[in-house]
Amino acid sequence: MVQLGFDQTPHCCRHTCISLLAEAKVSPTYQKMIVGHKGAMSLTEKVYTHIDINLLIDAVNSIYYPESIKNK
Repeated sequence: MVQLGFDQTPHCCRHTCISLLAEAKVSPTYQKMIVGHKGAMSLTEKVYTHIDINLLIDAVNSIYYPESIKNK
């Protein structure tokens, strides 16, 4: 990433994504599924929870984006 001139790493994007999802009041289970934190999921979340992909898409779309970013 440094060679490309970026200060941030992909891991920084995960932090930002989780923070924005939390601000949008997305459930922790959905947050973990969206960013792929399988290790942090409980047995119930890993084995017995089956979330429709459209619900996860709606969760991501619930993140607040300023109008200046939306229109680019």
